[in-house]
Amino acid sequence: GRGIRERRITEMRAASITDYIPFGKENAVTRAHLRAATGLPDRKIREEIEQARRRGAIIINAQDGAGYYQSEDIKDIAKQYRQNERRALSILAQQKHLRKRLKEAGVMEGKKVVLNDNV
Repeated sequence: GRGIRERRITEMRAASITDYIPFGKENAVTRAHLRAATGLPDRKIREEIEQARRRGAIIINAQDGAGYYQSEDIKDIAKQYRQNERRALSILAQQKHLRKRLKEAGVMEGKKVVLNDNV
């Protein structure tokens, strides 16, 4: 059906998201540009960037609004590393409060959340 065809087209485009992200900060592209270039929705663009990063692509997200670019520059990589680390630590700090509330509610077993249909 049509859904399968659309999914295949999306998968083909998504498989090469790095083809749309150039090297060098001076060539950075925004997500709006990536949406226009790929035809993919914003959420899918973010997912594909994350997956490419998990496969080892070094994609820098310039926090000055310039957008995304690939880099082999060690300074860019170090800056992205620190940015990711701060974000991860911030999320972990939030988890502490959520975990406390879940423990109080009795829906934590160790570090696992266990909910049944009544909760």
